[in-house]
Amino acid sequence: MPPRRGARRGGGREGRGAGRGQPEEQPAVSAVDPNAPVTQADLVAMEQRYQDMLQAALAPFLAAQQNQAAPVQAQTVIPLAPVEAQPVPVQLSAEAKHLRDFRKYNPKTFDGSMDNPTKAQMWLTSIETIFRYMKCPEDQKVQCAVFFLEDRGTAWWETAERMLGGDVSKITWERFKENFYAKFFSANVKHAKLQEFLNLEQGDMTVEQYDAEFDILSRFAPDVVRDEAARTEKFVRGLRLDLQGIVRALRPATHADALRIALDLSLHERADLSKAVGRGSALGQKRKVETQPDVIPQRTLIKIKITLYFGGVIKQLKANLIPQNQTKFSIYLKITPH
Repeated sequence: MPPRRGARRGGGREGRGAGRGQPEEQPAVSAVDPNAPVTQADLVAMEQRYQDMLQAALAPFLAAQQNQAAPVQAQTVIPLAPVEAQPVPVQLSAEAKHLRDFRKYNPKTFDGSMDNPTKAQMWLTSIETIFRYMKCPEDQKVQCAVFFLEDRGTAWWETAERMLGGDVSKITWERFKENFYAKFFSANVKHAKLQEFLNLEQGDMTVEQYDAEFDILSRFAPDVVRDEAARTEKFVRGLRLDLQGIVRALRPATHADALRIALDLSLHERADLSKAVGRGSALGQKRKVETQPDVIPQRTLIKIKITLYFGGVIKQLKANLIPQNQTKFSIYLKITPH
């Protein structure tokens, strides 16, 4: 029996309505088995998802940092000059500072030789001169001086230091000098030098040599040459008699004045005497040629006038001493036939 048409329509509408009212079916999701093994592909996928999440989280911060760095890069960067390391100043002790200042004067060394006692005295005097100029404190003088002893001088000081207590900082300069002179310049030597100065005369020495010896020996006679007047008198008294009289007549006020006059006189004297000898020799040769060989010549005296000029020295004399600006004398040469 054929189906009814109405029933088919109603059924059709009902079927269509029912289809519209119900939600669409979702595809079935396959369940994940927790016990299933993790494959390599799963690990790669998880790592990729982690990287994506990290980049997404850091993106705002990276963008802000780039925006701040842009103007800084646009500015001109001026390179800084390298800073040289400054040397650290070395802290010197007081002893080292005074020794450094003392060495700037180039003091001489003393080797302790006893062959020439004058050398020891002159060395110590030169050391004291440096102390005076550098204003060396009293408690530093000994330490500076012993630094310039050598050879036998060093050996002497090692013994002297031990005998004086062994602590150089407590040894006074006066005690050092007392022991130094006792060793290298005893009282007997000093007395001998004093007598040598008292007996000093020019003799065969030149004026320059006499003055040098006078300066050296006068160190040992401070009481004799206590002032400039006494020093000048002693110097003039030791000159040769031919120079002494003229120098005294000029009345020098200082040793330097007396030396200058004596030098001027001696220089002119040597020059003029040399010329006179040359003239006398020439006259003698001329006379010998003129003499006939068969005639015995008579004893003849030839008068040669020689004038000594003393430059500006004589101009200083008073009129009542020497009335002229030159001194005249005559030398008679005796011609003896051969």
